[in-house]
Amino acid sequence: MITARPILILLAITSTSIAKKQPLAVITNAAAEIDYLIEEANTQNNIAPNSILEDSIFLRRAYLNITGRIPTYEESKNFLDSSAKDKRAKLIEQLTYSPGFNSHLFNFYANLLRLKTNQEQFGLGWHVWLRDAVKTNQGYDTIVNKMLSATGHCSTNPAVGYYLRDRGMLLDNISNTSKVFLGTQIGCAQCHDDPFEDWTQKQYYQLAAFGSEISYNSEIVRKKVKEVVEYKVRKDGGKPTRQLTKNELKERIKLSKNEARDLNSIFRNFNRNSINLQSGKKLTLPADYKYNDAKPKDVVTPNVLFGSMPTSAADSDKHQQMADWITSPSNPMFSKVIVNRLWKHALGYGLVEPVDNWTDRSNIAHEEVIDILVQILHTSDFDVRETLRVIYHTKLFQREACDFEITDGRIHDFRGPLLRRMSSEELYDSLITLAKGNIDNLINEDQLKKWANFQSSIQQLVSASPQEIIKLDNQADIVEDALREPQNEAKKLRAEKDKAIQEGDTQREKQLSSKLKRLYEKMNDIKKAKQSEQMEEMSMVMQYNLRTKDNILLRASEMPQPFKPGSLPRDFGGSDRETTNAQHTHASIPQALTMLNGKQIDNLITQQSRIGKMLKSFHRENDRLNVLFLSIYNSYPTSEEEIMLKQYSRSKQEIYILAKAMLNSKRFLFVQ
Repeated sequence: MITARPILILLAITSTSIAKKQPLAVITNAAAEIDYLIEEANTQNNIAPNSILEDSIFLRRAYLNITGRIPTYEESKNFLDSSAKDKRAKLIEQLTYSPGFNSHLFNFYANLLRLKTNQEQFGLGWHVWLRDAVKTNQGYDTIVNKMLSATGHCSTNPAVGYYLRDRGMLLDNISNTSKVFLGTQIGCAQCHDDPFEDWTQKQYYQLAAFGSEISYNSEIVRKKVKEVVEYKVRKDGGKPTRQLTKNELKERIKLSKNEARDLNSIFRNFNRNSINLQSGKKLTLPADYKYNDAKPKDVVTPNVLFGSMPTSAADSDKHQQMADWITSPSNPMFSKVIVNRLWKHALGYGLVEPVDNWTDRSNIAHEEVIDILVQILHTSDFDVRETLRVIYHTKLFQREACDFEITDGRIHDFRGPLLRRMSSEELYDSLITLAKGNIDNLINEDQLKKWANFQSSIQQLVSASPQEIIKLDNQADIVEDALREPQNEAKKLRAEKDKAIQEGDTQREKQLSSKLKRLYEKMNDIKKAKQSEQMEEMSMVMQYNLRTKDNILLRASEMPQPFKPGSLPRDFGGSDRETTNAQHTHASIPQALTMLNGKQIDNLITQQSRIGKMLKSFHRENDRLNVLFLSIYNSYPTSEEEIMLKQYSRSKQEIYILAKAMLNSKRFLFVQ
């Protein structure tokens, strides 16, 4: 039976420049409105809602869906032992404003944006910047606008990582931008008019023309190189006192080009990690353009796909105009797409599927719910946290999961969320929780230190005097000359190693790997011997590598991403970050072997791990069984389970076997 429809009081949400936590009554009222709309529609179709979950399953779902990990032994015990009537609402409130929420949401963004921490030098900065944007609860529109309008060097504006991710591939980037932020796939129109939708090739190029002025070079470096070159070509360090002859002028220009080229050893990575807007740069239609609405190689005038440009952006550069149009509250697709993605993030399936391909033929489940979520998003200044908070407070979030599969973009009636397997990051973070407890507050100090040092080095370099730059350049030339021979040797060895791999000659591959390792060590010794102290401080600027450690136990959001092939997160479907949301939860044989025989699982149940120490500290069989169940399943064992499993709690060996069996069960690997 449906209760009376609640009166929506979203207007009580105060719109401010900085999103604020809203009163719980406002949030629960909006959640009740969503429940009403879904249940009313389902009743008309004779669909009954699923039952409300028992406490232990709700507890586990809340932690996994909100924070991306299972609760600890203590967190499970405290919740299950509580008799408070409002303990579920309190738990949602606690988790939604916890560091664990930030970690889980960062993974959501990183998979969406295809973020690669170790890509060039900008990847680390983009990772650190995005993680901080989530932590400080920046509005979704603000985050996206900053990325889409970003210019400059990554050290001063890490948001340029969004464009540098697809460096030199403007047309591909614009296709991805439309898919990610507008849920509109226009990729086919890059080469020809879309045969299935209304998008034309000209429209594609018109949207791309907003980015036509993007150049992958550094204005700061151009000015610095000019300053240094002018200093070097002046006679006696001063300006010429007479008019130069034509031949003298030619020689000066020639010398200037050579000098500028020579500075490449100092500034070579700047252009790979910078964006500059080149005024007047145009985009033209392809030479093989075949439609009668324009001619091949015609200059393209920027134009939006739908709607109109906000009047506030009229005087902005084209780069900023596209950012403002996409993120405008008046752009319906921007808001609808993100609330649909958030709905799927919380409940396992979108109100519209696929989430990144909305068309006139898309099936929309409960369209009024999307409207409510968009209203929540707008009145909270695009606060993703507050929008998810509403979804988590619905009765729907507390209902039993649907154990059937939905495919081919069919609509889900949402009598309950969908049963699903843990994502790779959720599994990784849950195993870390079993090993170390709640480490949500731990941050990757190595990443922060390396990025801060890099930023400092960049600032020192761009503010250095011409004399200091010349000295660094001379020292860099010395190092390059000393490394040239071993670098050529390393190139040959890598080619031989690749050949050995292709031929399946593992013995030869190992020999070559050992030679390469010794050669790299020799090259590092040469660098240390040839570099001055000042040049060593600048090494991160001049070198390519800003990689950070990945052999530490921290949450996935604090680790370099994507994880390496062969690692546990990648084996369990972690994204390679080549395409948007490339992660999956399909089962595989490597997964089974990892869970049965992998060192991560074996290490987890030794006496050195947190769960291992707890098992050792308890002597009663029932207490040991409680430790296993509250830590792994986040529930107390039933009386039947106590009777059946008590015998396996008596010895160290047997209880470790039981723990491994529990970790391999569907009850652990699935989110019910």
